[in-house]
Amino acid sequence: MAPPPPPPPPFIISKLKKLWDVWNLRGFITLSLSLQIFLVLFASSRQRSKNSFFISLIWAAYLLADWVAAFAIGLITQIEDNDTKTVLNQEIYAFWAAFLLVHLGGPDSITSFALEDNEFWIRHLFGLIIQAIAAAYSFYLTPSGNKLWPCTVLVFFAGIVKYVERTRALYLASLDYFGRTALPKPEPGIDYEQASSIYSSNLVKAPLQGEITSGRPRGSTMGNPYFELDRITSSVSIEIRQLRVARLLFERFKGLIVGFFLNFDDRKSSREYFLKADYKSAFRVLEYELSFMFQVLHTKTVVVNQRIGYIFRFISFLTILSAAVYFLLVEKHHFGRLEIFLTYALLIAAIALEIISITVLICSDWTLVLVKDNWTDYVPSFILRRQRWSRLISQYNMISYCLDEPPMWFYRFAKFVHVDEILDNMKIRWYSSSHKVPEDLQEFIFVVLQKKSEEAFSLRDAREACLQRGDSALLESTIKNNVAGYLKLKWSVGDFKYAESVLLWHIATEICCLDETTSSRWENKRKRYCKILSDYMFYLLIAQPTMLSTVLGDWHVAFQDTCAEGKRFFKKYSILDHSMALDKMKSTKSKFRSAAVKGTKSKSVFFDACMLAQQLLNFENERWTIMDRVWVEFMSYAAINCRPIIHAQQPSRGGELLTFTWLLMNHLGLGTQFSEQEDQPGMKRAAVK
Repeated sequence: MAPPPPPPPPFIISKLKKLWDVWNLRGFITLSLSLQIFLVLFASSRQRSKNSFFISLIWAAYLLADWVAAFAIGLITQIEDNDTKTVLNQEIYAFWAAFLLVHLGGPDSITSFALEDNEFWIRHLFGLIIQAIAAAYSFYLTPSGNKLWPCTVLVFFAGIVKYVERTRALYLASLDYFGRTALPKPEPGIDYEQASSIYSSNLVKAPLQGEITSGRPRGSTMGNPYFELDRITSSVSIEIRQLRVARLLFERFKGLIVGFFLNFDDRKSSREYFLKADYKSAFRVLEYELSFMFQVLHTKTVVVNQRIGYIFRFISFLTILSAAVYFLLVEKHHFGRLEIFLTYALLIAAIALEIISITVLICSDWTLVLVKDNWTDYVPSFILRRQRWSRLISQYNMISYCLDEPPMWFYRFAKFVHVDEILDNMKIRWYSSSHKVPEDLQEFIFVVLQKKSEEAFSLRDAREACLQRGDSALLESTIKNNVAGYLKLKWSVGDFKYAESVLLWHIATEICCLDETTSSRWENKRKRYCKILSDYMFYLLIAQPTMLSTVLGDWHVAFQDTCAEGKRFFKKYSILDHSMALDKMKSTKSKFRSAAVKGTKSKSVFFDACMLAQQLLNFENERWTIMDRVWVEFMSYAAINCRPIIHAQQPSRGGELLTFTWLLMNHLGLGTQFSEQEDQPGMKRAAVK
């Protein structure tokens, strides 16, 4: 006896299944198109934004775009031709599969979201092969007499071009290949056998030596570097000049990213250029240079900005345009109305997005640097002056971190389910803020680093300057202002590790900033510099520790101990307000170091910071001159010791002032990645006029 048939599915499940069967492919086609439009319009904006929600949207769209397009191609190959309507639409479904291949190629504005994505170029190459086969198979499934085969083949070709462009862009941006492009040209020297015979015959030794020494120095990429920088800045508009200088500097200094040592000539020419520059010009060149870095590592710029790239881009545009014209003229009465509408939407969007991509390509920095001198005046200024980083600096402080606590029961529950770190990160994101980097602060940082560069006569001096983390700034400031306080303050940087010193000075700066408005506008500016840099460095410590990973040490122990002692102090005196907390800390008389009173078990620097604040307040108005230089040195020490690959990640996240500081230091010759082969300890410093 045969078993009874299974019961029919419930009514709701049956309806949902029917809805899925009707709309699954149509919905995924619409979603894929929407994601492409979003990425084309907004993906490049992450270079200028630090909004975490907006960046998350781009990240989600970037991941979904590939998955949705690949899934839709899979749906097309799985469609069963068990009814007449499906058979009639099979031709248009194959046409859609070709468009999905275009979508998998992605827009020019984003090939990778993070640097790690570039390392998976082999995976994308494999995906190219698989998806191309799947799209071709969907075309094979179409019935004989397919009227759409010409336009399907045209769009299929454009999709292959797009996908190959993306895969090649990922390969060129991978660290292995990128490192090879940063190497100098091979220099085998003169023919050894010929030179050996001349040397052994003891003839024409002087000409031989002249021949050997007159060639291009090893590692020099473009002849006389300073001459070329000087020539670039002679006859064209200032924005184009800065853009060309940035392009030249990027080509010479991109080896920094992969840890290569740079040659002496590049250091010399760059240092001379930046010693003569003003801060506005210097920061603008840095902005252009980091923009070049972003485009090389995360977009199709390098692939498209080649002769072969222009040719294929033009051909792919013509193929899509031809496919649209053909589809417009072909007979379509046997297709579904919705299928025809979606196909028109795909064609119109493809043409519009291609026009946008070509317009962006024409207005890109890589194209503008090629503009001839007599045409530079015709380039619209808004294209050159457009913003290329967020120009924001994040701010948070230790006192707010201790006071901005969620309810205790909520924190205990989060800890019980092991999400307390997520809760802590959410708190930092919620309570921290971002402010525009003041131009006068940029000028101050530039002047301080410029002076360090002038005093670094040799590479040894430059390396010693990079190792300073507050001590030299204290000594210089106290001597300059005739203040005999260096020995009083030296303990705050000499007796602590770097991260502990930053935390110590951060809390002390908070207390000092509570003081009444200073007597002059100049002193108020210095006070503002200290507050901004102090809150910025604290934010980096707790929100972006990877940028300071090489200098943190056992920072977490000192931080948690200091935070615990601060919370206990505020709870003891029932303090809930930020200004009340600072008032109480300022009135606390700390006469002894914490280690002397409590021993070394606790790493808290809370009361050490109160003691430091009392000492700084005794300097009256001179304290701001001392403190601002200490904070610049703290930041420059962190910047130059951060791993270069971490700095390379920042242009795609809105940019960081710390990354600008790192690049500026290297251009001023203060980096640690310069070859000592041709160092001249007696080198005269360049005159600054």
